[in-house]
Amino acid sequence: MKKVNIYREAREKFNENSPCPLNREEAADRLHVSAATLGRYETGENQPSPEIVYAMSKVYENPVLRRKHCSECCLIGKEDHPYTAPKTLFESGYGLINANRVLDTFKNELFEVLADGIVDKNEIIRLRQMIPRIKNIQKLLSDIEIEIEKHSLKYDIDGK
Repeated sequence: MKKVNIYREAREKFNENSPCPLNREEAADRLHVSAATLGRYETGENQPSPEIVYAMSKVYENPVLRRKHCSECCLIGKEDHPYTAPKTLFESGYGLINANRVLDTFKNELFEVLADGIVDKNEIIRLRQMIPRIKNIQKLLSDIEIEIEKHSLKYDIDGK
């Protein structure tokens, strides 16, 4: 089965939801690249620069594209931030509310570790065991940010 190209998929998804869909030439014009260049990105022949991916995410109103690009095309992203589909604003919001318990536990453990001014091997092991839960909270925050940006783009609200 052929892998779906994330750049073409982003444009097609935009076109499904937009009253003014963009063909390749129109999208290329808005991205300030040639239609042939965009075609090479969409077929996987060439990889767009981070600046072009950022522009695509704005033009296609799809901030998730940046996360997908980083997790699929960048070694650091592949290693540190594997792609998982973002949760909805409601799922992430409620998840973050529940995350307070995890943060309280981590805060208390960290305080205990730091209290004597010495960090020993067992304390590091204890803290490392909490990292997956902390990463889940980071993902929730990232998902919330993406959902807010998605809604901002939908309503044409400038985030700056």
